[in-house]
Amino acid sequence: MQDSIKNMMDEFMKNASSFKGFDLPQNTDMLNNLSNSKVGIQLLDFQKSAFNNSYNTIVKIQAQSEKIADSFLKENSTIPAEGKKMLTEWKAAFKKGQTEFKKSVDDSFNKAESYLAEAKKETKDK
Repeated sequence: MQDSIKNMMDEFMKNASSFKGFDLPQNTDMLNNLSNSKVGIQLLDFQKSAFNNSYNTIVKIQAQSEKIADSFLKENSTIPAEGKKMLTEWKAAFKKGQTEFKKSVDDSFNKAESYLAEAKKETKDK
């Protein structure tokens, strides 16, 4: 179990390393030469990357928790069948909600990207 937690934390730190190269003063100087829409696109890409890394880490933690719960349910004969059924249904509902949440956030990112791409196009046309 400690190995799996260590692996999850290693994965999280690997994903977090993508933020180490972000140099705020250098990027601030770049902002003076960029249009607002291009800056918006870059900020949105950063936010999307941060969200995806965090979400993937949470999904891995949830998967590990599910394995532990499943192991507990299989080994524990004192839990009635109704209780096991309820936990299985709860797990399915949680996964469905998790998937719908991710889809909703991805759809929102796509709408924002479309809006910013259109704004960038309009800026070029002027």
